Amino acid sequence: MAKKLAFERYLWFHARLKQKKFPKLKDLVEMFEISNRQAAREIEFMRDFFSAPIEYSAEENGYYYSEESFELPGVWVSEEEIISMIISKRLTGTIPNPRIKKKIDSFFEKIYSHAAVDLSNLEKKVSIKNIRYYRVKPAVFEAVVFGLSKDRKLEINYHSVYRKGVRRRVIHPLHMLLYMGNWHLFAFCETRKEMRNFVLSRIGEVEILEERVDEQLKQEDIKKLIEESYGIFLTGEKTEVTLKFSPEVAPMVKDQVWFPGQEFKECEDKSIILKFPVSDFREVERDIMGFGPGVEVLAPPELRDIIRANITGMAALYKNRDPLPTL
Repeated sequence: MAKKLAFERYLWFHARLKQKKFPKLKDLVEMFEISNRQAAREIEFMRDFFSAPIEYSAEENGYYYSEESFELPGVWVSEEEIISMIISKRLTGTIPNPRIKKKIDSFFEKIYSHAAVDLSNLEKKVSIKNIRYYRVKPAVFEAVVFGLSKDRKLEINYHSVYRKGVRRRVIHPLHMLLYMGNWHLFAFCETRKEMRNFVLSRIGEVEILEERVDEQLKQEDIKKLIEESYGIFLTGEKTEVTLKFSPEVAPMVKDQVWFPGQEFKECEDKSIILKFPVSDFREVERDIMGFGPGVEVLAPPELRDIIRANITGMAALYKNRDPLPTL
């Protein structure tokens, strides 16, 4: 079991300082059976990381607080939690702003130097790989994050893949989501008068406005909507989808969660029937096509028709065995 971070030593040393007992380096060494070098690092960490006003008194031959009102922060983390943070740090690779990345790296370096396990080594052994992700301009990312943190309206130039041209929109930023390697911003659009999903890679320019985000809009729990929705589509009437997976692909599907609270049934022939609600067919359509003949849509009829049309179109595309085109 991983040891707890050195906060027990910090708390003990802090208590001695608050009691004006002028603790010495050797007191920390003897109490926790650590080396002089480690004890000195713990004191230095308290100074650097917590901004503890620790001074040395030659007259008392010990340490004291130069500001008696100082208190340590009330939140502590275990090394298990720190290791979890390493995984989270790897996600910063998807942040397009180098300045923000640098600050995050600096924060973690302070933690790394005081952990009992080699977290730097662990980080080298954890990777995240994105496929078909979109590039986001660093300035756009920074402006959006600032608008979210300060509850400020944004004016954006937005290019939609469904409509030609660039449109200027004033939006109320409410929530950001990193999904399948792409950054999305859920915001209320003043033009459409509804909440919209803006892909950050399609935002050309951003202007941070002085106007504040509407207080009533901030009450909507976007995070809950995300958790209760299939994929990226949050709004719209929900329709139950029923899929039947063949025995060949069933072992793979058994290990997957398509939707929290999904209905799962294993049939006598080892096939699997899966039921869950969706608000939009576009994303589940792509997921179904990825299984090829290993899955059949049982319901609803509209989705079954969409898959049938896709299959017909693909069959027409590949009906001739022409040679591959050269690049």
